[in-house]
Amino acid sequence: MSTRDSGSIRIGHAERDQAVETLREAAADGRLTLAELDGRIEAALEAKTRDDLRPLLADLLPPSELETAVNPSVAAAVRSGEPGWTWQEPLVFLARWDDVVRAGPWEVPPFMELHPVAANVKLNFVDARLSAEVIDVVVQGGAGDAVFIVPDGWGVDMSRVTKGMGTVKSSVVPRPSGRNPLLVVRGKGSLGDIKARHPNRFDTWQRQRRLERGGGIFAKN
Repeated sequence: MSTRDSGSIRIGHAERDQAVETLREAAADGRLTLAELDGRIEAALEAKTRDDLRPLLADLLPPSELETAVNPSVAAAVRSGEPGWTWQEPLVFLARWDDVVRAGPWEVPPFMELHPVAANVKLNFVDARLSAEVIDVVVQGGAGDAVFIVPDGWGVDMSRVTKGMGTVKSSVVPRPSGRNPLLVVRGKGSLGDIKARHPNRFDTWQRQRRLERGGGIFAKN
């Protein structure tokens, strides 16, 4: 079967997720704008065949890598069955009555969703272990706050957040320096605030206490 003929083969979630990851890496490298990233991701998620994916990746990969990128045998390497590794199944943080916190060397997947219903969700990325250079977070605002704490050099883009009654505020630059990660926050605020910042003195003190006690992942559910 020729490459042209094989282009009509229908694809599944694994191939679409692999294409999305390639697009996100290109945006992290500065080869795509965030507007281009949004448009191409939407098209990738709606793709039905390999030929639908090729034009989305053709100007980002050499021909040999392009064919590999739309090949299902490679796409199958995407981590499946674990929340946070596909666009369709993000890692969800739900704070109904108690705060939800992640800090320390926790593993950050590329796709997350926050629901600060009646309590706060705080994600501290200072010691986090990353799997991707672009992290996509959707916030479904409630009465609680969504707080992102990132190290120096990171970028946080909150231009896609719709403001509710609370505030949407970031003291972090929207573009990262060098190959540092980019946190893209989307969604809609409500009564609570959506904030991104670098560590303050209290965060640093808490981190030092954790390290003195042996460190490790801090997870409060």
